[in-house]
Amino acid sequence: MSTSATKSLEALLASLADLQLTLNDNHAVQAVHAEGILGRHLPREELIGRPWLELVRESDKDHAEEALRAAQADSGTAHRVDVALSSGPDEEPIPATCWLCACMETQTVAVACVDLRGETSLRQQLVNAQRTLEQDYWSNRRLEARYRRMLEMVAEGFLVVDDLSGRVLEANSVAANLLSLEEGALVGRVFPVGLDNEGTRALTELQREARSTTAVAQGQITTSQGDALSIGVTCLRQGNETRLLIRLASVSDSQTDLGMGDDSFETSPDGILITDADGVVIAANAAYLDMACIQDAQQATGRRADRWLGRSIVDLDVLLGNIQPDRPLQLFSSVLRTELGTQLDIELSAVQTNRSGRSLILMFIRDVSRRIDSEEGTEVHLPRSIEQITGRVGRVPLKQLVRESTDVIEALCIEAALKLTQDNRAAAAELLGLSRQSLYTKLRRFDIGDSEDNVA
Repeated sequence: MSTSATKSLEALLASLADLQLTLNDNHAVQAVHAEGILGRHLPREELIGRPWLELVRESDKDHAEEALRAAQADSGTAHRVDVALSSGPDEEPIPATCWLCACMETQTVAVACVDLRGETSLRQQLVNAQRTLEQDYWSNRRLEARYRRMLEMVAEGFLVVDDLSGRVLEANSVAANLLSLEEGALVGRVFPVGLDNEGTRALTELQREARSTTAVAQGQITTSQGDALSIGVTCLRQGNETRLLIRLASVSDSQTDLGMGDDSFETSPDGILITDADGVVIAANAAYLDMACIQDAQQATGRRADRWLGRSIVDLDVLLGNIQPDRPLQLFSSVLRTELGTQLDIELSAVQTNRSGRSLILMFIRDVSRRIDSEEGTEVHLPRSIEQITGRVGRVPLKQLVRESTDVIEALCIEAALKLTQDNRAAAAELLGLSRQSLYTKLRRFDIGDSEDNVA
């Protein structure tokens, strides 16, 4: 190769590499050529004479030594290795991609290094953005779940109606039942529905009154079945949107307290336990008495529920401490200690309510000891949230929970990268620091996107 061509190649290499090292036959630095910021962090006088492996971070020494051996064994071929370089033990290591190429004629090894701190900063920005997105996502999910749970908890019918179109946006099952409609049949329909002519006229007047005042317009309407309902309508304006919030209640049941002795309470297939705020049992249905092997309800009332619930008294204290009027407890995993000395695995949901000025805790208890374990199923479905994983504490070994948590976080990061790159998978792979083949493998593993996509 001519001298001119050699100089051209050297100029090209100098423009691409941030740091160039020449190693002698003892693998010590013989010459240094540095351009840009990397040269200031790794000054020439501190590198000359230093063995190559001394410049590499301790955890990367094995990779650096392996790349050096490979370069010497295959002279004239460049071998890549990603390491962190540092001029001393007190200096911050600098991530870099290094190419090593050995020359048999001169018995030297040329090392070209590219500074990766810019890419590291980009990856950190991606992680920060993903964390922010994840926090916003779970905050919205918790808010939505709390809203829907509270909507179904109320004993009265509740509807959210778009004032412009008159269509029902949200409705709980109680409202559908009061209007003699199937559950879920209200959402999307134009309201009023299920009312007679007189009830429709009364509702129209109440809606007009609600639009002109901030107070709740209250009245009474009748359904097409002839049932009398009390109604309250309030208008809520948010920007360019106007919503009508409508409350419905049966006139005959509007003043009824919690029915502890009615048929639904006694015939419920799940155990129902009613306690005061301190956990002292007020009432228990037949299903709970059967589960706990209690002969008579009088043997349960007046005693604290931790006689049967929980592995210890701590479980009941934790349960009561996590129940608020606006925050029900769902699918709390615990055990039920029966009067016969056996233990049953249970799931417990609880809600706090006020009746006649008294705070009550309603606990709904289900025996899950005979439920097929998730590990025995024919399919394994990856949990999609941390709540699902933590809900399995006590049923699944910790090692499996940790593996599932790692998979969930990895899947969420991939989804966030795809969203940031508008589903550009090549760009997403680069953001995540993966090869395209690895990204497609993970997409198929986590069933993200179109599983029929092939690697380009």
